[in-house]
Amino acid sequence: MNTDETIQQKAAAAADKAQAAAEEFIDDPKEQIKRRAGQAAGDASYAFNSLVDSIEDCTRRSPGCALLIAGLIGVCVGRHFYKK
Repeated sequence: MNTDETIQQKAAAAADKAQAAAEEFIDDPKEQIKRRAGQAAGDASYAFNSLVDSIEDCTRRSPGCALLIAGLIGVCVGRHFYKK
């Protein structure tokens, strides 16, 4: 009789966990949106860091590249602040 109760308890606990997981998946779109936004932010952060790392590697290998990048940044900033 003890094993029957244990099996029933385990089955009930598994059913409760499955129901809770289904409710969480179906009834909580806000959490899904937060999770996907976090993933997108992480991907964007990785892409930006990768770009910065590649620029840093380029500037360490050749100083001319550093001057070119500094010039491009200056032109972009100048156009942004002094547009007519």
